[in-house]
Amino acid sequence: MKNIRQNLLLAAIIIFTAQGLCFAQPAIPRDKIPANTPPEVRSEIEGLYSHDPSERRKAAVNLGEMGVRAVPAIPFLIGILGDEYPILLHTGTDTMESSSPAQESVIALSRTGKPAVEPLIAALKDEDRVVRKNAADALGQIRDSHAIEPLISALHDKELKVRCSAIRALGEIRDVRALEALSSLLSDRKAGVHQTTEEALDKIIGNLKDSGNVEPLIAALNSKENIVRRMAAKAMQGMNDSRLVEPLIASLNDGDELVRENAIKALGKIKDTRAVEPLIALLKNPYPDIRDSIAKALAGMGKPVVQPLIAALNNQNEDIRSNAALILGEIKDSHAVVPLIEALTDKSWLVRYNAAKALGTLRDTIAVESLINCLKDQNSHVRESAAIALEEIGTPSVEHLVVALKDGDLHVRVWAASILGKIKDRHAVVPLIEALGDESWVVRSEAAKALGEIEDDRAVEPLRDALNDKVSNVRDMAEGALQQIKTK
Repeated sequence: MKNIRQNLLLAAIIIFTAQGLCFAQPAIPRDKIPANTPPEVRSEIEGLYSHDPSERRKAAVNLGEMGVRAVPAIPFLIGILGDEYPILLHTGTDTMESSSPAQESVIALSRTGKPAVEPLIAALKDEDRVVRKNAADALGQIRDSHAIEPLISALHDKELKVRCSAIRALGEIRDVRALEALSSLLSDRKAGVHQTTEEALDKIIGNLKDSGNVEPLIAALNSKENIVRRMAAKAMQGMNDSRLVEPLIASLNDGDELVRENAIKALGKIKDTRAVEPLIALLKNPYPDIRDSIAKALAGMGKPVVQPLIAALNNQNEDIRSNAALILGEIKDSHAVVPLIEALTDKSWLVRYNAAKALGTLRDTIAVESLINCLKDQNSHVRESAAIALEEIGTPSVEHLVVALKDGDLHVRVWAASILGKIKDRHAVVPLIEALGDESWVVRSEAAKALGEIEDDRAVEPLRDALNDKVSNVRDMAEGALQQIKTK
């Protein structure tokens, strides 16, 4: 099918050629070639006026390869910017692509560089829309800042393709002067304009970041366009410049969620303590992505945020207290242990849950008794979080958990047996064997399971006795435990 399409296109070109080989032939006469033009350049300029479009294209290619030596040919190359006669080129055994004299002229003009800028600026006002479009393309490839204002004017061209080429050119030149003019086009919904403008703005703002040019970035952060503010805040990420801190803090209250999120990430990378309190205040934000970004930003600042976060454990807002506990666990500073133990009695189950989780991360043994008390918590999530924390603390928890096997609270005994099995400390074997005689079948079942996980031979006979338990669940657990020990 691909070959058929290419053959049809080739046939169409042949037909057009047969109808008139002078199609799209440039209008500038050969007698205007200056007498002092080098012979090799003159020869190619004359080729630009061939009746054969392939020869015209070839001449443009050759002039492009000459680079700055082709400067005398600039007016003549501009003269064929409207010559878009399609020419098929073989690029492989079965692939073809289209070119034109105008397309190669754009490349040739870009290679002549600065001398072509003023003639191309003049061509932006040509009557032919194709010439205007290709002139903008060439200026974008040359990237000379003198073209900024003319290209900004071309943003109002009546032809859509000319406007899009001017937008792309401004993006390639990457001059901050184009920011405002391009930003105003973001509301244009005509095909390609919005996306092309975004891409151009992204290049300009990215260039500001690379150059360390702070003031224009700050100005962009105050743009009325959401996209520009997002780009500016994103560009500030990784720029360790204290001048950005206050503008970024102001952006934490931006009406656009992505602007806020990018500002948070930028502040997290700058690590300036001025941002700590404003970021903590935002921990009550209803959006999980925003809270996650704040948590990462604060955790990345380390020790300087510990005391403010400890203070936040007493904030009136439940979300702030809860997230402060979670972040303290990530920072792993021992100064947070006692405040987090106190938070285990918070009226909010979510705060208690995160405090237990943080204590598990800190792994400080002074939290063990308080965490065991949390195994009695009325909320199942808190009990589970405390159990996981005790498991993470590991061996230092064993002595207290052995005592907990005889606690009056059923939840505590069940969790104690379960955690001891996960810690796998052999000091727990005898107490767990005794727990096989607990009045609750749930405790007996967890004790049997734990003995299987520890894989100690001393448990074999007691587990065989448990095979006669009146509750099937206990018998099943005992059988599974014996199988684990036997496999070992």
